[in-house]
Amino acid sequence: MNIFFDTNILLDIALRREPHFKKSGEIFSEALQDHRCFMSWHSVSNLYYILGKFEGRSKATLFIKKMTTVCKIASVGHDDLAVAFRYDNGDLEDSMQIAAALNCNAEIIMTRDPKGFAKSPILISTSNSN
Repeated sequence: MNIFFDTNILLDIALRREPHFKKSGEIFSEALQDHRCFMSWHSVSNLYYILGKFEGRSKATLFIKKMTTVCKIASVGHDDLAVAFRYDNGDLEDSMQIAAALNCNAEIIMTRDPKGFAKSPILISTSNSN
């Protein structure tokens, strides 16, 4: 199964954000055991910017390198932006995630923000425990 990870799950893990870290980490670890994991190209720049701000650039780079050894980057191109606009629900970044997930044939998008994926044709799963 192909599982696509939204940036917020990856940030939970990288920044050990409470109360989400434990659940996000468990879901990610389980996914790695039996599934192909993907993330988007633009998640890399978002991770670099946010992690760099809180943890420093070298730690951000190290985390991204580690993530990309276990998650493939979903290939996207010019046409995928048109797909993103089709699924826009008020947050272009989320709709770009949907387009990237479609491109890698993801069967599930893992996120903590299901509202942002209301138009997704792909099953949404959340790490929220509430």
